Amino acid sequence: MLAEHYGLIKNVHISLALLSGCLFMLRGLWGLLVYRRTLLQLRLNRLSYVIDTCLLLAALLLLASLSFALLAASWLQAKLVLLLCYVLFGALAFRVQYAIVLRWLAYFAALICYMGMYYSARWHQPFAGVFASAI
Repeated sequence: MLAEHYGLIKNVHISLALLSGCLFMLRGLWGLLVYRRTLLQLRLNRLSYVIDTCLLLAALLLLASLSFALLAASWLQAKLVLLLCYVLFGALAFRVQYAIVLRWLAYFAALICYMGMYYSARWHQPFAGVFASAI
């Protein structure tokens, strides 16, 4: 049943991933450049949580529609490792108790992980685009 809706689920997943990345960039810049919390920022944070939850649900639906066969794909494994790094660096970037330099470094590291996830998913190659210039 899910297999017949694969295209729709994939497009929703891609759209949510792009929206999530844009919101992360906006929230990160706002948090690093503006040092006080506002109501709009708190609402954007909540919206980001909703979008990320829907993104995870769409990813799980994609895996379920393919009978979890994609876990054997090296590009998906790379994407999952980069996702873990993205979440960890993003969490570090939003913690106000750390030095601003460390937060900026974590923010840029999270953006690099996000780009790596995008290219790995786009080209179906592990770490595609990240190490291509080194070869």
